[in-house]
Amino acid sequence: MIEIPKFLEPIITALQNGGASPVLVGGFVRDSLLGIAIKDIDIEVYNISDFDAMIKILKLFGSINLVGKSFGILKLSYSGYELDFSLPRLEKKIGPGHKGFDVFLDPKLSFVEAAARRDFTINAMGFDLNSHTLLDPYNGQKDLNNKILTYVNKETFIEDPLRVLRAVQFCARFELSSKEELIELSRYICEKGLIKELPKERMYEEFSKLLLKSKKPSIGLALFETFGLTKYFPEISNKNNLFEHIDVMVNLKTKNSKRDMVLMLSLIVFHFSSTEDVKLFLQKFLNETQIIKEVLNLYMYRYALNDLAQKPLINYDILLLSTKTIIQNLLILGQAQGKDFKEIKRRAEQLSVLTCKPKPLLYGRDLIELGLNPSTLFSTILEAAYDAQLQKNFTNTKDAKIWLKNHINTLIY
Repeated sequence: MIEIPKFLEPIITALQNGGASPVLVGGFVRDSLLGIAIKDIDIEVYNISDFDAMIKILKLFGSINLVGKSFGILKLSYSGYELDFSLPRLEKKIGPGHKGFDVFLDPKLSFVEAAARRDFTINAMGFDLNSHTLLDPYNGQKDLNNKILTYVNKETFIEDPLRVLRAVQFCARFELSSKEELIELSRYICEKGLIKELPKERMYEEFSKLLLKSKKPSIGLALFETFGLTKYFPEISNKNNLFEHIDVMVNLKTKNSKRDMVLMLSLIVFHFSSTEDVKLFLQKFLNETQIIKEVLNLYMYRYALNDLAQKPLINYDILLLSTKTIIQNLLILGQAQGKDFKEIKRRAEQLSVLTCKPKPLLYGRDLIELGLNPSTLFSTILEAAYDAQLQKNFTNTKDAKIWLKNHINTLIY
């Protein structure tokens, strides 16, 4: 059953009063039929004179973003939601990559014509807000019920190589089986090397949906080979029970999407042979330097808990590790692989360094108070002082300053 959100009613009425025929499309219809909570709402507006006429109606309801105007798309911020409104369009392939299309806007198109540009039948359904009927010219509901993923149009499917990654993540998220014809087309795209044409941002978006929105990401990861994606991502293979561990990680997510992505990717690269291999893999689909940096950090210290667990546990070792990486993230990676470091966790919590390192008790201003002029020596002195703090030579600022005064000559010379 497709239920129309109440807050949309005034906008729908305004469009209808303007002679338009609004249709809910894409993921909204698919997810409604699956009973999945819906966050993204896309509305295609038919039978309206032009884009400016749509803007004139919608601007009455809130702030409008025209970032997608050339594609006939505008975003409306309304009632706490980001709504996408678009005009029906046709697309013609004119160049390589995901954006190599000419777009032809035509509000008079039929839904059948407009939906023909969609990737999969399950995404080519609409819900007519005038007649309150499901529009399903390509049998998407039947495929959804039968848990089958297949393309809308064989000829146009291969024009967009991103659709191979989308196929993988849809199979994982909704636990679908792929028709053999779809697999063959996907392998053709990969064999031609067309994946390389894609912008990293779009690839990362599909990786994110696969890893963060699937109950069993392993389904999608296993399909990398089936669909031919291992030609570009040979690193995605089920070594060391990677797929099983990734599925366990789903239940350990922290509800912080960026952190969860770092943890998922860290698990994928866990058994890579070098930091250079990790970096090369991540840079194929990722531009966010901070995420790459955090994954590399966890990779470098991935065996640190094993090392600590094999010798008498000393507070200094735990404190020192907390200055290099986030211990809680290492514990989650270990848990995904069936390892339990309860005592290390207990001790890290006791020392208040589970999620952060200790704050330094001494700073450059304390050196200046002792009559020193700022110089390159400051960092050396403060590093030695911080190490002394970790060794519990002092535990408060007052004692830290006394320690510094007594040791400053040694630290300088």
